[in-house]
Amino acid sequence: MSQVVPGVHIPDYGASLTSTIYIRGLGSRMENPALGLYVDDIPILDKNAYDFDWLGMQSATLLRGPQGTLYGRNSMGGVLLLRTPSASGRDGIQGLAEVGTAGSFRLGLASETGHQYLSAGLRHTDGYFTNIHTGRPADPYWGGGIHWRWDKAGSEKLSLSNSLHLNYSDEGGFAYGRYLDGEIQPVDYNDEGSYRRLSAIDGFKVQRRGAAINLNSVTSLQLLADRMRMDQDYTPESIFTLEQKQRSIAVAQEVVISPAKPFRHWKPQTGFFCFGKAKRMAAPVFFKEDGIRTLILDNANRNIPENLGYLDITEKEFPVDSDFGIYSWNAALYHQSAWEMSRWILTAGLRLDYGGDGMSYDSQALIHYRFVPNMSVDKSFETSYIGNLRQHSFQILPKISILYVIPLTGGLDRLTPYGNISKGFRAGGFNTQIFSDILQGLMMNGMMAGLGVHLDHSYASVGAEHTRYRPEEAWNYEIGLRYRHGSVFNGEINAYHIDCRNQQLTVFPPGKSTGRMMTNAGRSWSRGIEMELDYHRGDFQSHLSYSWCNARFREYNDGNNDYAGKRVPYVPEHSYYLGGGYRFHIANHQLAASADFRGAGPVRWNEDNSISSPVSLTIGGMVSVAFDHFNLYLRGENLGEGRSPTFYFKSVGNEFFALSRPRRISIGVDFKL
Repeated sequence: MSQVVPGVHIPDYGASLTSTIYIRGLGSRMENPALGLYVDDIPILDKNAYDFDWLGMQSATLLRGPQGTLYGRNSMGGVLLLRTPSASGRDGIQGLAEVGTAGSFRLGLASETGHQYLSAGLRHTDGYFTNIHTGRPADPYWGGGIHWRWDKAGSEKLSLSNSLHLNYSDEGGFAYGRYLDGEIQPVDYNDEGSYRRLSAIDGFKVQRRGAAINLNSVTSLQLLADRMRMDQDYTPESIFTLEQKQRSIAVAQEVVISPAKPFRHWKPQTGFFCFGKAKRMAAPVFFKEDGIRTLILDNANRNIPENLGYLDITEKEFPVDSDFGIYSWNAALYHQSAWEMSRWILTAGLRLDYGGDGMSYDSQALIHYRFVPNMSVDKSFETSYIGNLRQHSFQILPKISILYVIPLTGGLDRLTPYGNISKGFRAGGFNTQIFSDILQGLMMNGMMAGLGVHLDHSYASVGAEHTRYRPEEAWNYEIGLRYRHGSVFNGEINAYHIDCRNQQLTVFPPGKSTGRMMTNAGRSWSRGIEMELDYHRGDFQSHLSYSWCNARFREYNDGNNDYAGKRVPYVPEHSYYLGGGYRFHIANHQLAASADFRGAGPVRWNEDNSISSPVSLTIGGMVSVAFDHFNLYLRGENLGEGRSPTFYFKSVGNEFFALSRPRRISIGVDFKL
């Protein structure tokens, strides 16, 4: 969907853990998403499960702008609604097989029998980036999934449905190259980078049609277990690594009530939603030989006069163990009504949303040190950091929209101006990746105090109280115009202004820090224009979309610099898409050819806008031949071999970029019996 839908930018980098979506200047690569995701009416509650393999998705609907009234938290940029095929009662089999560059292949098979639909898929690639330190691909991938859906009409008034998604992936990742002297270097680090994940999502849906009201209920259970290993300095030096293991469980319930007999002008719906999620995380950071020297000993010895001696640590490497219990909950009551009066449609809604988050933390480290030459025997030093944090918030999320339908000549032709005001929010939370910095500072302070050296300042620049960040809130003001000319031409243009408070940003503490953290950036605004045109006549179809987004800080001072007026990082200023295709009829077969051109940028990568990249352009295309029961196809992506930056970050004072994937060619066959 990236660039095809104006205002949507989905960069591809890292691993399946990283599912970053930017929309209308809003987005985040950490923690809570700005775009909500629903699959078969099941809310996906963990952003770590967004990037999954699927086969046979039936439809995708994207609602842009804050959707807080109906969908609540983490939908302030919009909501993506995915729907899988339902069992139609007709037996059949469909599948696909595909091979491509970089040793890639995909296999998929789906079967429909009676009231059940079952599909399974497998995907593999050798990888597109080589780690020059090991000589092996940095990003190989094995992954697949199974989907089972069951639909059954219990009676004329009762319908039941169950949707189960199982996904597993085992992959490399984190193909990051150091940014040095204005050039992006090849991937070059010595420790393992990998990600492994198992997720299970099940939703049970009941639709009850009564004499007075209709009731829809969706109950879901979501499980996730993953493990990430990362060379956090991304260099050939042995500085420090991270292993993160997560186990989470979430339960959600939503009930929607609407009248059984629709009123003539009034269409109301009332809903209740609640969920609870609990996660256990173990995230030990291993400090290695080079890291002990540069991050700990060099900093400590800088404060000791040379004639007195120096501090030394016995271990060649040691772990900083951090265990977290993270839980969140939410309960909401909402109502929305639509009034249709002649050509006018007025919609108003309100959601009362209460939720909270909590975190327990237990971080520990044990080392042995001595002061040379005064100490001949090593001394042990143990540090622990244990506590709890909690926060909660109450949100009132209103929405109002007005739409006017102007019929034109031609029956189905119409012109529809509209406007709306809505509010959305993104939940707050806690930073876990900064705890290694906290322990590192406490260790240095403790060792220096043990030597009788008391410093005027503390090495620990942050504490647990700094790991908390507040919910992000956004008001969206929008006007637009839609035009429809039968089934041949559809177009839309809109303009929006988003006023954002407490915008959540990923920042890096100054100096050679080992962690990163989410913080609130005061206020920002985002203004833009979105346009899309769709033309379809006979065997020819085309689609054009464009967006312009100007997202800037209104108030943001991190204590060292004032970034007011600067552009928000990671957000493309422009995005373009132009695609078209034609279907040729040859004898009893069909030959289809299509091509697309897309671009995004420029992008500012840091808060002071000192690092940026220009517009990136890619070209893709596809040719397919249809037979009675199967299709053959040839597809190409990034045919121009453009290599543009997709991500930027800092670690231990160094800067890094991720690049887009190179040219990819694949050939395949899909069939239906």
